[in-house]
Amino acid sequence: MIPNPGQTILNFASFIIMLGVVQGTILTIIYFMQRTWKGIYSGLFFLSFTLIIAEIFLNRTGYMYSMIWLVDFSEPFQYAIAPLTYLIIREIDSKGPLKHTWAHFIPLFLYFIYFIPFYLAPDDYKFHSYYFIHHTQAWHSVVDYSFYHHYGIVRNFQLQLCVLQMTIYMVLNFQMIFKCKKSGPDRALTTNKEELNWWFLFNCLMIIFMVVIVLVKYIFIHDLGDHIIAAFLTFVIYLNTIRELTKSIISSKQQIVAEPKKYNNSGLKDDKKQEVLEKLVKLMEEDRMYTDSLISLARIGKRISEPPYVISQIINEKLSLTFYDWVAFYRVEAAKAMLQNVDNNKLTIEEIAENVGYNSKSAFNKAFKKFTTQTPSEYRIK
Repeated sequence: MIPNPGQTILNFASFIIMLGVVQGTILTIIYFMQRTWKGIYSGLFFLSFTLIIAEIFLNRTGYMYSMIWLVDFSEPFQYAIAPLTYLIIREIDSKGPLKHTWAHFIPLFLYFIYFIPFYLAPDDYKFHSYYFIHHTQAWHSVVDYSFYHHYGIVRNFQLQLCVLQMTIYMVLNFQMIFKCKKSGPDRALTTNKEELNWWFLFNCLMIIFMVVIVLVKYIFIHDLGDHIIAAFLTFVIYLNTIRELTKSIISSKQQIVAEPKKYNNSGLKDDKKQEVLEKLVKLMEEDRMYTDSLISLARIGKRISEPPYVISQIINEKLSLTFYDWVAFYRVEAAKAMLQNVDNNKLTIEEIAENVGYNSKSAFNKAFKKFTTQTPSEYRIK
């Protein structure tokens, strides 16, 4: 029940929603700080959740009356959730740069542009509209707002439009998830199965959520269903927070357990390991030593004056990779950049393989598919 003007209601449900807003804000900041495309998409995803929940919190407590200019401020962001979900899942099992990413946000941009007049509407109209929607009776107003009534006819279909968009992306998401799960064991290096399981669960929850909202809207005409929306989004935020905490704890334990016994008594200190790791990174990223087809632990050891076993230990401990997978990773990343450059279309796959350090096309194809699930020819920009 929405309070009347001048009243505020703070109860346990409101408190839980408020904590959801706080936790959603924290998650948004954490993901943005990752500075990766997946982090950016995740940050925008939880930012959208947080804005929607924040508006519901203001509505349910009555604080919206004291900041009436914020009425319906989060409405356009409902069209951001579905495409962001798709982009996040795609980044988990990345197949290279996604063309025309902006196209996924066309519904959001269009609705935002359409919604500008409502953002700029007078506070009196916002108050009148807000009170009518939540109390199903008109508040006295001497001003004619017929323009907004006629212009806002599209808003009468926002539920249907949002459900349609969600349905399309749910189908795409399930297709992508099932395709990843059916792939071979080589996929383990590039696909986080725990992440895929989480997004599979999220999509299942989203389907249930959409069904419940549609039923509520059509059975209880005057029920906005905002309490259900707030409960669902808050639950997802809490669930994701628990998932992130659990993932961090498990990851820390795995690193401790996975430390090779043969290195336990090596005597290498952390600062020494970091120093050697920086030298190794420089060899690969600046000197591009991965292009040496005869690269080996011994050759790298000579370059940085370190024993081969020390180099192997640091790659295993710090990067959780074998030496050959470490080299292959750099080679594949370099090949991906070449294949996505149209100026290199004249080069054959064999020539690209040689450029990144492979003498064999089959070895190149095998390594490339191991890290991208595609052959170089499939990945190549047309």
